Amino acid sequence: MVSEKVKCNNVIIIRHRMVYKMSDNVDIVTIELNGEKMNFLLGKKDFKTGSRGYHAQGKMMSGGKNYQVNILVVEIGSKPKEKASTP
Repeated sequence: MVSEKVKCNNVIIIRHRMVYKMSDNVDIVTIELNGEKMNFLLGKKDFKTGSRGYHAQGKMMSGGKNYQVNILVVEIGSKPKEKASTP
């Protein structure tokens, strides 16, 4: 993991970034907000509903403001079908 300290308006922000080898299979999504880009690492997720997909979260600066980012990627049709109850 690589840590980076950024000073912004007398506040020090510490960003943590994971470093991967080119051989690692990593799913990354890029968010662009007001022309500023940031990458987020997607992790596999089994949702409480039974659906499968990916999830990422983090914070990013854009236009001098700090934003919280949450990303959900849900596989359509991955939720198990409910079994019909027998009388």
